[in-house]
Amino acid sequence: MQKSKFFILFSLILPLTVFFAVCVLFASGQLDFSLFKSFSIGIFIAALNFLIGFIAIKKGLNKPNKSFLIIVFGAVILRFFLVFVLIILTLSFLYVRMNSFIFTTFTFYFYYLIVEILLLKNQKILIKNE
Repeated sequence: MQKSKFFILFSLILPLTVFFAVCVLFASGQLDFSLFKSFSIGIFIAALNFLIGFIAIKKGLNKPNKSFLIIVFGAVILRFFLVFVLIILTLSFLYVRMNSFIFTTFTFYFYYLIVEILLLKNQKILIKNE
């Protein structure tokens, strides 16, 4: 139970807090709309990537090792292409500030990657103890 609270805290609350801070800065006039849009879309792309990975981990968790690896690594390939296409489309068709968008996207991408690794480590410990 304690571990699930930990993952909720680090996978939802921190990104939502950052997004809320960006919204407050935008509402107070400290950020212009293109910068707000850059941060928001970057956070959304990274969160979508994490959500797909989280679903893949949960689906493959009770499968045999070979099926688990196929599901998780298949999701990694799918997520890579999805993020790549979304970044290209965003930079091509939406007016965003490239530096802010790329920085936000990859900062949250690596943040969520750490959360996924911790989730897998936690699941491995739980399975080993059963």
